[in-house]
Amino acid sequence: MEKSGEMGMEVQIADGLASAFGGLGLNKAFFRNWFAHMNLPDDEMRDIANPWNEMQLHVSYKCAEALSVLGLGVGLAVSRKPNRLRKAGRAAFLGALVGAGPVGVLMWSGKARSLNDEDIYDRAYRVRYNRNQIRIDNAYKASAQLGLVGGLLMTRSLSGTLADIGLVSVLGVLGSISYIAYAKPDKQSW
Repeated sequence: MEKSGEMGMEVQIADGLASAFGGLGLNKAFFRNWFAHMNLPDDEMRDIANPWNEMQLHVSYKCAEALSVLGLGVGLAVSRKPNRLRKAGRAAFLGALVGAGPVGVLMWSGKARSLNDEDIYDRAYRVRYNRNQIRIDNAYKASAQLGLVGGLLMTRSLSGTLADIGLVSVLGVLGSISYIAYAKPDKQSW
């Protein structure tokens, strides 16, 4: 563990995010693991202030990722030229919105009803240690941000920007899955 005077920029950002979102139960240990990719001692990994919210975030990310890939496929299948790729990108973006919002909330709410507090805590704890899932989530998030910046700079239109967010985020998901399948990084540590 680094001393406070020697913290890297990503750790400082993670701690800032923890301060901003602490009311939701997303604490320093969560953000240092999820954002700064720090290998934390097990007692810090067990410090889960609100496991329900951590699991909701996880399920919403997974649903957004899955439905954006599905949206891209459907968009490519049903759209015609011209602007086929732009239409597919918008379908991917729409899939991500639907996945992160209503589908993710409904899926986790439905599953959480059948679990007790200990089961929810156990799932949140195991997700913290599943670095491959966090890698995919972070690749999705970073790719969507890259698509936003690229779309704003290149297309200078809302429609083009949304399409770029959808396309690049799907590429990030597929790229991170390919990396995990090929490189087989350690699932338990950074």
